[in-house]
Amino acid sequence: MSTATLETKLDKALELVGSIDPEIAESYPSLEARILAQALENVEIAERRLREIQKLVGDFSEVVLV
Repeated sequence: MSTATLETKLDKALELVGSIDPEIAESYPSLEARILAQALENVEIAERRLREIQKLVGDFSEVVLV
């Protein structure tokens, strides 16, 4: 794989993941590792938010259905 191709892929991956948390940036030596760590962190945050939303909507759905 050419360097230009790798850079293009890394740029696209970085665009998809958004900004990288400073703690993650300090903890991982390579850009690839930082992107993957940030993606995992984003998934964990999204899962927590989804559970919170399900609790809220679940409570609301029970009221509406009753």
